[in-house]
Amino acid sequence: MRRRFKQTISQVLAAALLIPAVWLAPATEASASAANNSIIAKTASVTHDVEVTEASAVSFDAITFENQTAGGFAGRAGTETLTVTNEANHTEGGSYALKVEGRTQTWNGPALRVEPFVDQGYEYKISAWVKLISPASSQLQLSTQVGEGNTASYNSLQGKTIRAEDGWVLLEGSYRYSSLGDGFVTIYVESASDATASFYIDDIRMERGSAPVVIQKDLKPIQVAYQNDFLIGNVASAADLSGVKLELLKQHHTVITAENAMKPDATQPTKGNFTWADNLVDAALAEGLSVHGHVLVWHQQTPAWMNTASGSPLSREEALANMRTHIKTVMEHYGDRVISWDVVNEAMNDNPSNPTDWKAALRKSDWYNAIGEDFVEQAFLAAREVLDSHPEWDIKLYYNDYNDDNQNKAQAIYSMVKEFNEKYAKTHPGKLLVDGIGMQAHYSVNTNPNNVKLSLEKFISLGVEVSVTELDIQAGSDGVLTEEQAIDQAYLYAQLFQLYREHAEHIARVTFWGLSDATSWRSANNPLLFDKDLQAKPAYYGVIDPEKFMAEHPPTSGNANQGSASFAAPVVDGTVDEAWSQAQPMPVNRYQTAWQGASGTAKALWDDQNLYVLVQVKDTQLDKTNVNAWEQDSVEIFVDPNNAKTSSYQEDDGQYRVNFDNETSFNPASIADGFVSAVQKSGTNYTVEVKIPLNSLSPADGKKLGFDVQINDAKDGIRQSIAAWNDATGTGYMDPSVFGELTLTGKANNSDEPAAALSGPAQVFTGHSFELKYGLTNVKADNGILAQDITFTYDPEKLQFVGATSLEEAIDVIGVNKDTAGKVRILLASKGAGNAVTADGALLKLEWKALRPAASAGIQLAQAELANGEGEEVSLAAAGHAIRIVDQPSGDLNNDGRYSIGDLAMAASAYGKKAADPDWSQYSKMDLNHDGMIDVIDLSAIASLILQ
Repeated sequence: MRRRFKQTISQVLAAALLIPAVWLAPATEASASAANNSIIAKTASVTHDVEVTEASAVSFDAITFENQTAGGFAGRAGTETLTVTNEANHTEGGSYALKVEGRTQTWNGPALRVEPFVDQGYEYKISAWVKLISPASSQLQLSTQVGEGNTASYNSLQGKTIRAEDGWVLLEGSYRYSSLGDGFVTIYVESASDATASFYIDDIRMERGSAPVVIQKDLKPIQVAYQNDFLIGNVASAADLSGVKLELLKQHHTVITAENAMKPDATQPTKGNFTWADNLVDAALAEGLSVHGHVLVWHQQTPAWMNTASGSPLSREEALANMRTHIKTVMEHYGDRVISWDVVNEAMNDNPSNPTDWKAALRKSDWYNAIGEDFVEQAFLAAREVLDSHPEWDIKLYYNDYNDDNQNKAQAIYSMVKEFNEKYAKTHPGKLLVDGIGMQAHYSVNTNPNNVKLSLEKFISLGVEVSVTELDIQAGSDGVLTEEQAIDQAYLYAQLFQLYREHAEHIARVTFWGLSDATSWRSANNPLLFDKDLQAKPAYYGVIDPEKFMAEHPPTSGNANQGSASFAAPVVDGTVDEAWSQAQPMPVNRYQTAWQGASGTAKALWDDQNLYVLVQVKDTQLDKTNVNAWEQDSVEIFVDPNNAKTSSYQEDDGQYRVNFDNETSFNPASIADGFVSAVQKSGTNYTVEVKIPLNSLSPADGKKLGFDVQINDAKDGIRQSIAAWNDATGTGYMDPSVFGELTLTGKANNSDEPAAALSGPAQVFTGHSFELKYGLTNVKADNGILAQDITFTYDPEKLQFVGATSLEEAIDVIGVNKDTAGKVRILLASKGAGNAVTADGALLKLEWKALRPAASAGIQLAQAELANGEGEEVSLAAAGHAIRIVDQPSGDLNNDGRYSIGDLAMAASAYGKKAADPDWSQYSKMDLNHDGMIDVIDLSAIASLILQ
């Protein structure tokens, strides 16, 4: 047991630990995909964690750079330029920040050794404020590294796409350090989307949280539940092969996949120089776990020398020789220590238009450009030659790919493997070239299991075995998972495992892509069976007994997202005018692809003739080089006016596409009549605003439309990512049944019935409380309203419901139910018939708290019923109120250390300036609410600070 002690961070960093100034990070991170794969390992030096019995770490003091030193930060590559500067500052009352320049790889950035401050097994909350310098927009990411070299794991805490004009932005996240990586742990900031982005960092904090966790050893092991069906696997790095993670891994699994340690860039970073993951492989085998090899040939995480030189493809002969040598050397080194290999990974484009022509559907990767359309076949021939020379090995050869539930992509894969095996059988009767197909299975709660079944049965019909290789299911966002979302996720897991068991004869392995939500590459979307504390989620129970879980949790009427459009008509010019402040935001962040790229927020308005849609897109690169409109950076809007949910387009259904240069395309072409669009760009971000005529519909309050928004993200001429508001299947272009639903609300009530009225502030600061008033209008003396049942919905990630108070002494709040996150139901009753509501007025005060910044946080009156003394009931139309949540700004524009009329005068002089103005950089700091313009809201915010 070590004695507790306390030192300051500067003392520790100056002490005899002799922390090096440079921490070399592997070049593999430079080529890591946009998916921000979180762990990269090359060799493994695996040791078992020692149980920590007493907290003994050094106290971490916030690093503010006010002592004008780097505070222990150094460049990860050693080539970055880190400068303490007074050009920017976030610290209250301070003057300095750390400026980061000279980055040349995406993984470059400032890193800090933190192992002296970490008690093993504890969870830590880590935060840093960042401010982008250039380019105009980039993704910045806070991460933590555990271990060095091939033993290292790289774990994303939080990443955000931000603009230079956004000012200071908070990155924060939590991580449980189950391993200390043999005494090497860092926290760092990088940019996964831009190798040369420069930025400031300030106010770095690290706070210890919950104590070490204990796994639930009484749970039935998943491997036992399916021991007669197929192997159960998981992805692993060195950190997973020790301590409590190893316990969980062994309890439920029988096979591992090395997430990164056996990939090409980790194995042969330079020609002829191999770095082996023997310690990782041997440690797994010693624990009784089998190993699947991943991967031999891939367009990602492959060193450029293998297929290119100076940016141009190598000759076919040289690239083919490099590929064959790599395959032969790697396979012979590991021998029969692995049970199977992913020979080629992700060679097929997404959703090819002519899937029977599989060659045309191939991704135009560096391997394709150097070798040609037969590079996949050549890779399998090389791998098969190795196995033929070692008949004693029982190793299966796999083709592995994602978006396997997309029927066009599945058909292309089917056609390719079918052709390979039929051709090979002509010279090798009775033998297969490709033994199996790996279905990665990166799904979301909106994935249609029937599509998975179609693909699975299509692949099985080839006579090959199938493995589910990287299973996870996205649910929730920003690390938040509601009870309803958790049940939906578990239900889909149950459906899938019921399907897998039905086809178990043909399935060799089902592998999950992560032990827990904490270390998942999609941690923000809570995709796995165990939470960040390694405790079982409902998803575990859906897997362990699918039939029981589905029987106890019957599906709801549907999982379609519900949105609303307020009654207003904006000017369609690509700018966000005041009309949009009342519209409910709809996050466009359900990814249809394994890779996650551009995302955004949509809003909708309507009038008596048109639907208006605003989409604000956050991107890191704008590309329209592909001739196909759908493979350019663009926004697509889908509308089904009668919400018929048919499986194919009817005459009234439409798909509207606008790219970042305001170039339009339509499906069908006839819907272009009357369509108006405008686009405004800000760096690599852009805003699309459109007007869509509702010719086949008489718009009315309460009317539901089928509706969806999609963001296409292109890079280097290829669509790499697709995000949608509702549809995760990628079939919205032909199937309106996958749309969400949009309810038209807010038009003045011209009937004789009462209507709801909501009033409250347009903007609040993060962490502040505010009031929203509920009342009735159009009330008649004879209405005699004595009881009210009202339900409000809201985003629990942005808002917290605090309480409700009656504004009328004669009306009581009888009951409040807030058990469901994002929903509160309130019952009101009058004290006697003489106190019935007979006139317009505010009746109820609702108190809320703003949790985090949001362009718009909507509070919706989703349902309301009124009743009189005769028991007669009437329903109210839906209503809503939108609030902008912003971080409380500094407001000290003239940097004199106080709030004064000097600051107000500076903002007043810039009144009316917009982000599109060429001189915006001079005024952006006056845009306190970051809405792209200087207006009365900014002046009011400064005035409020002065008066306080």
